[in-house]
Amino acid sequence: GVMKDRLVDGKWVQAEGAIYDEFDPEIHMIDMGKCPPFIKRYRVVDFGYSNPFVCQWWGEDADGRLYRYREIYVTKKLVEDLTPRIILFSKDEKIDYTVADHDAEDRATMQKHGIHTQAAKKDVSPGIQAVKARLKVQPDGKPRLYFVRGALVEPDPLLEDEKKPTCTEDEITGYAWKKYPDGKPNKEEPVKINDHGCDTTRYMVAHVDLKGKIEVMESPFFN
Repeated sequence: GVMKDRLVDGKWVQAEGAIYDEFDPEIHMIDMGKCPPFIKRYRVVDFGYSNPFVCQWWGEDADGRLYRYREIYVTKKLVEDLTPRIILFSKDEKIDYTVADHDAEDRATMQKHGIHTQAAKKDVSPGIQAVKARLKVQPDGKPRLYFVRGALVEPDPLLEDEKKPTCTEDEITGYAWKKYPDGKPNKEEPVKINDHGCDTTRYMVAHVDLKGKIEVMESPFFN
């Protein structure tokens, strides 16, 4: 279906009940050379092994727009091995903070290597609505969320062989709401498949836009 259209035929076809129906590659994809200067930089991580491990780097411009400019999207790799690569790719960049999924062991591994993490705001519906709000084109003709072309550090050959998404923008067209028995979309709950980059993006936007609006349980270990 949609995944074949996107990953085999290269067509930007959205799934029925697509969550981010505002997304348009002609609008939301941008070349790195066209990005304005970043005044802040962030990282955000969604842990995985059999499912993809995703680390996204985001820049924020002077107008508060966010740009995903680098991404690791890989399976079958340990956090122990990936963390030094994250540090290497971040060399010469001032990262204001790193947001991460709540897995205590994986966060402790990153902490051991010198990456302090803040717990992601994981409430699904408010986070999705915050992303959708940023995707909307504003009166100045621009959205507030962009994905830089070619941001992927390197494709995962295992995912390529299985014809699965290899980066966040591969997921977006198929990221859809679950359906009720009558076929209508349940606009509170996404289908939990091929959503790891979308989750990571949601963590980023929620952390920037929903400060103070969502309570997050933080382990004392990371305070």
